[in-house]
Amino acid sequence: MKPQIRVAFAGGRLFTFWLGLALLLAGVLLLAACGGSKGRRPPTTIPAGKLKPGFYREGVASWYGHPFHGCPTASGEIYNMYGLTAANKELPLGTRVRVTNLENGLQVEVVVNDRGPFVKDRIIDLSLGAARKLDIIRNGTARVRIDILELPHRFSDSDQHPFAIQFAAYGNREEALKLKNKLTRLNPGVFIETVEREDGPLYRVRLGWFKTRVDARREALRMGQDEALVFRR
Repeated sequence: MKPQIRVAFAGGRLFTFWLGLALLLAGVLLLAACGGSKGRRPPTTIPAGKLKPGFYREGVASWYGHPFHGCPTASGEIYNMYGLTAANKELPLGTRVRVTNLENGLQVEVVVNDRGPFVKDRIIDLSLGAARKLDIIRNGTARVRIDILELPHRFSDSDQHPFAIQFAAYGNREEALKLKNKLTRLNPGVFIETVEREDGPLYRVRLGWFKTRVDARREALRMGQDEALVFRR
């Protein structure tokens, strides 16, 4: 007879063991989801000279929600699947575009704040909120037309300076202006970037662009903003 090994736990200890194991697995799954987020993928950009407002291209759009909801995007923002945003591999982060569903004529304006889709023959990945506006939730994909409406306010045409600082983001423009005016005394390049969302505009106080993440972090520290977010466009 083969020897049997048994591990016994007293009542409370057994419960604690399984609870701890469940929490550990949940944490691993969450980290895996965010680690695989579109924001972690390297971007492919179009030369700035070829970018201008107007027609961009036609192709297949898809949408994404869980498990990316709540994870960092390529812009450094936390992904809100209920907002009006999108992921694209080429357009500069912060570009505002109009997406038209060529199958039903519905339109929505979104801001590119993430990278993707990383599936062949798809040109844009919409947030759940944007996909609802175009009525593509059920089918999952649709053929669309993308028109560039506005490029980022401070879009840099050089890949040599891809980093920027975000000091804060407000739903109230007056609060954003107050912070901008304060920081402008330390660096006149501080600006406000406005993002239109389904629940109202978001005003982001930013400064860019920097050659390296270290340069951006050093400037944030010099300005006394040690909690500022450094991100790559």
